[in-house]
Amino acid sequence: MNMFVYSEPFICSFCHTKQEKKQAHADRGAERELNMIKIDCHSCSWNGLYNDYKEHLGQQHAYLQCSDCCEHFFSINLYEEHRQEICEYRSILCELPGCMGLIKWTNIGTHYLCDTHQKMLLEVIIQYIFKHKRLPNKSNCSATITSVVSDMKQELITVQENVNILLPEVECSLNNCTRLKSEHDQIKTTCDNLIQQKNTVGKMIKDDNEKVNKCIQEQNDMEKQIDDTKKLQLYTKTLSLDTDSTMTFSFIKHPHEINLPFSIYSSQFKTSIFGYNFMLRICSTIISGNENQEYLSIYITLLRGEFDQILLYPFPYNIYLCL
Repeated sequence: MNMFVYSEPFICSFCHTKQEKKQAHADRGAERELNMIKIDCHSCSWNGLYNDYKEHLGQQHAYLQCSDCCEHFFSINLYEEHRQEICEYRSILCELPGCMGLIKWTNIGTHYLCDTHQKMLLEVIIQYIFKHKRLPNKSNCSATITSVVSDMKQELITVQENVNILLPEVECSLNNCTRLKSEHDQIKTTCDNLIQQKNTVGKMIKDDNEKVNKCIQEQNDMEKQIDDTKKLQLYTKTLSLDTDSTMTFSFIKHPHEINLPFSIYSSQFKTSIFGYNFMLRICSTIISGNENQEYLSIYITLLRGEFDQILLYPFPYNIYLCL
C-alpha cells in the first residue's frame, strides 16, 4: 500500500519544512498485517494466510486453460492478458486488408515475407496510389494496375535473381568467418599455451639465477677462505735469515690507504735453524690531539722457541731495520 501523493506543496506540521509535494512511502505495517490475515477459500475448505492464498488458487482452482500453450489460470483477467499479450503460441490476424487467416505470433515475421502477403501488399499500395491520383479514364484503371503489377513482379524477379547470385557469396563469406573464428580460437589457445610456457620458463630462469648467484657467492666465500688460509699459512710459516744475515718483508700501501689506521704482522723468522725466533709488526701511529701528525711504527718481538735453553739472553746482537 502506498500513501496518496498530492500535487500541491506540503508543509510538515512538526518541523514546518516546505516541500514541493508530499513524498510517497510504502506502508510496511499494512503489508505485514495483510500477510498475517487468515483467509477461507470460497471454493473449498482451505484456509490459511493471505500471502499463501494466491499460490493455493494457482494449484487448486486454475480452471482456465490457454488453448495454445495449455497454461492454467484462476483469474479471468490474468487469462485474458495472457491470451492477448503474453502467450508466445497465440494466433493473431494479419492487419493487412484482404490477407485473411490466423498466424502464430512467433511466425508473424515469416508471414510478412511470404509471397501471398507481399502480393496483397502490392495491390493495396497500387490501389492507394490510383485512388489519390484520381485517374480520369476509369476503364483503363484495371489495365494500368495489371501493367504496374507486372512491372513490379518483373522487378521482384530481378531482385530475386540478384539475391540468388549474392547468396553463394554470402554463404562463402559466412564460411570464411567461421573458418577465421576457428583459426582465431586456435591462435588464442596457442598464445595462451605459449604465455603459460613463457611464465614457466621465466620461473625456471629465475630459480636458476638464484642458484647461480648462490654458487657465485659460495665461490667468492671459498676464494676468500683460500686467500685467508694462504695468508695464515704465510704468517705461521717460520722463515730463516739469508746467507748475508738479512730478511726482507714487503707490504704495499697506496696513498689513500696510508692515512688510514692499519696494522701488519710479518711471518715468524729465525736467525738460524737453532737460533732466535722473531716477528715484525708495522702499524700507523697518530699522536693524540693532533691527527695531522701521523707516523709509521715498527716493532720487533722476540718470541720464545724450542731452543731457548741453549741461547744467550738478553739478545746480544744488533738489529738494523731499513724501510
